[in-house]
Amino acid sequence: MAQHVFLTGSPGVGKTTLIQKAITVLQSSGLPVDGFYTQEVRQGGKRIGFDVVTLSGAQGPLSRVGSQPLPGKADCRVGQYEVDLASFEQLVLPVLRNQDVSDDILSGESGFEHRIHIKN
Repeated sequence: MAQHVFLTGSPGVGKTTLIQKAITVLQSSGLPVDGFYTQEVRQGGKRIGFDVVTLSGAQGPLSRVGSQPLPGKADCRVGQYEVDLASFEQLVLPVLRNQDVSDDILSGESGFEHRIHIKN
């Protein structure tokens, strides 16, 4: 039976930290787990965007604050963030397509609403 857990909260309350701890627990239990989460990118103490990080260790830009599209990229914007859709698809689509390999899928992001999704 599939179980879904949605974790929501304001920025900075520890959602990503909890997801990272859940990953550690699942992996140390020997459960096959795959997925991704987002990590805040800061510069000079200010949030300038997010990176997407897969559980296999790959990391790339998800979004950056900016008024111009990223060089060579289509204009894809969410609020103040310019989204690097190609980077997101390159990193995340293989994880989502690989669902039969893992019983547990962790997703640290749904749009810009954080969530954790565990599929049994």
